[in-house]
Amino acid sequence: MGFIDKLKKNLTGLTVPQEYCCVELENLVNPLTVSLTLRKQHFRIDVSSDHLFLGYRPLVIGLQFDTESKEYLLLAGENEVCLNFTRSGFEGNTTWQGFSSDKKTVARLMLRAAGKKTVDNRVILFYTGSLGVHSFLSSFHQWVNRQKQKWQRKPESNVGLPGNLWDQVRIAYSIPRIISVISISDGRLLNMFPTDLHGAAGEALYVSSLRLGGRANTQVESYKKLVISDVECTSYRYIYGLGKNHMSDLKSRTDFITNDNRSEFFNFPLPAAVTQYRELIQTDSLDIGIHRIHIYQVVNRKTVHHDRPTLAHIHQYYAQWRIDQGQQTALFFR
Repeated sequence: MGFIDKLKKNLTGLTVPQEYCCVELENLVNPLTVSLTLRKQHFRIDVSSDHLFLGYRPLVIGLQFDTESKEYLLLAGENEVCLNFTRSGFEGNTTWQGFSSDKKTVARLMLRAAGKKTVDNRVILFYTGSLGVHSFLSSFHQWVNRQKQKWQRKPESNVGLPGNLWDQVRIAYSIPRIISVISISDGRLLNMFPTDLHGAAGEALYVSSLRLGGRANTQVESYKKLVISDVECTSYRYIYGLGKNHMSDLKSRTDFITNDNRSEFFNFPLPAAVTQYRELIQTDSLDIGIHRIHIYQVVNRKTVHHDRPTLAHIHQYYAQWRIDQGQQTALFFR
């Protein structure tokens, strides 16, 4: 590490050069666990793989349950919950803001109830962030980076994240978020665009979020049918480059790098690096902040490749924390 790099590290606590770092989902060892707790109650459930990250302005988290489950019956009457991001098993040996927590917790999110959707025997509870705290960087380094960000020029298309919201989003991205590709077609023309605001709600339902006012959102509402594909991590540069298509019209298939196979039911083109896909039909939606959150019925699910690492990404702060903790982490930079 050269003198300038050491100076930057001393001032900002950062050596990771990009805000979002691509990773191979299956090869990220020792990920954080996420435990949900309530205020003034000895109640905890592990939602590490069950919570859905669906929005960033405001922060939107979805939790999905069976309508007859004891967890849902208890949470239905609670206006606030806490997510604890912990290095290992949760012991509940401390409290934070009145919520049960753990001394090994490195980040916490306080969430407020914001609505729900019920489909058959499945319910999705939606929450928005109200406060986030973390120790991925020291308090001093967090302060330095806040001052630095105040003076950085943002792209015109960038959605600003005021105040504590920025830390809430950083915490949400301490869990690897799968970057999938949505394919949508009118039968002749095609659009493909990436999304990391999505997830399964059981076997039969799927949820994704798109920005209000974007053409991608309009296309989903117009055509209803879409395919969402997980892709190989090796394709990360190309997949990130598809981000501009959130504001693009449908185009010829030849404008995209596609797989030789098509989706089984809809006959839609698939991204070349597809590892698995779901065919979905949009059935409902709700708006929270700048996001329209879509609910889909799963028509079909198919695995194309079993053994190829899935593209995901994490935030720079969490990546740096892993490095500082001596955890082996393969990062891919665009």
